[in-house]
Amino acid sequence: MADDLRKIHGTPGAAGRDNTAPVPADGRKSANPSAPGAPAPDVLAGLDAFSRKIDEEQKANERAEEERRRRGEEEARRKAEAERQAQVAAQRKAEAENQDGGRRFSALEMLRKQAASRPQVEDTAARRTAAKAVINKNLLASLHFLAEFAKEINAMLPNTESGYGFIYLPKGPQMVLSNAFADYRVRKDDGDEVCDHVFLLYHARYAQRAAVDVAGPDIEHCRRYLSLARVPFEFSATRKNDFGQPVSGTFTLSAAIPCEMYIRADYDTPGVLIEVLNVGRLGAGRCRLAPEAFNERFADEIAKHVLGSENEFARLVTR
Repeated sequence: MADDLRKIHGTPGAAGRDNTAPVPADGRKSANPSAPGAPAPDVLAGLDAFSRKIDEEQKANERAEEERRRRGEEEARRKAEAERQAQVAAQRKAEAENQDGGRRFSALEMLRKQAASRPQVEDTAARRTAAKAVINKNLLASLHFLAEFAKEINAMLPNTESGYGFIYLPKGPQMVLSNAFADYRVRKDDGDEVCDHVFLLYHARYAQRAAVDVAGPDIEHCRRYLSLARVPFEFSATRKNDFGQPVSGTFTLSAAIPCEMYIRADYDTPGVLIEVLNVGRLGAGRCRLAPEAFNERFADEIAKHVLGSENEFARLVTR
């Protein structure tokens, strides 16, 4: 600011100014410092002193900042050295302890390595909770599907594509389906109301009388098999021995056969258990599926089994 004032008024001492004195137009524009409008010498001196003071303070601040930086670096070096010394001391202590109790620490290390090599164990509780939601949802979805399926059976009274056979009747006449009914039951599991099982009941009757010819011990085996399956039958002996016991005969199947299917939820060891009686084939059968394997699409496979058509479910059932 002092330099700028000197330039404007031609005051001596302005840095880098032209030494040629301006020619004043009148006394008021004279270069004389005492001329009106010219800055007083003490003002310029004060400005120069202020500038020098600012420069000195700035240099002092820079020196102080440099000193703080140097002290900070020194403190960081001391701290790092202290941490290194602490690590060295801890390592030496551990080595000394291992020398004293090497066998005990080696055993712990062996156990840790063995645990690390094992596959990660899944959280059983978390898996059970997730599976419960899946099972409950899919069972309710299958209920809606089977209820609609039962409604169609009762309206159409359809014939199956193939007959319901069994060990003594590998292939029989077509079946006529009727009286279908689907429903479900619920229960509490850890305070939650969930679907316990879904069931489908219906009747199947041979479109034509099915005759089964057997002889010898097979007569009693066939009788027991049909009785356990609750299949109504008629038997007529074609030949008897001297004691009046039949040695050959014919079983005739013509009455309505009760057919049952239960789809049960297993929430403890997550899965779905399917039990059938006279469904697709005479006699009892069952299979178990993982929670994610049973869904509405699989319920459709079961319905195809009921209709005696090619299906995936038939390959999974154990009779």
